[in-house]
Amino acid sequence: MSDVTQFDGAALVDELNSLLHLKTTPIGMKLFERVEDMEAIPKIRRPASIHTTDQIVAQASRLGWTVGITAADLVGPQCGAVIGLHPQNDEWLSGQRMAGVWFATQADAAPPTRPP
Repeated sequence: MSDVTQFDGAALVDELNSLLHLKTTPIGMKLFERVEDMEAIPKIRRPASIHTTDQIVAQASRLGWTVGITAADLVGPQCGAVIGLHPQNDEWLSGQRMAGVWFATQADAAPPTRPP
């Protein structure tokens, strides 16, 4: 069995681009249990202000940055929940925080089915 924690990221991106003709650089995400472990990554960049998840992804894919974030660096639970930094609990799944912002009603904002 191969060690999936060690791979040549640059070669993988080059191969994906040659096969799929991608317009944006593929990125990977890794969850760390400790902030200190994340901050030990060479050349990591930490946000100086609050961002949305898509802004962080854009910095990585379009600028080629290695960006490290915590839930505190994001706008709110809606940004953290989609990447595992906030629980997708009943309050989050209710859609209450997104009603009137991204969706007209709370019913529109709630997912069609809740995970088990």
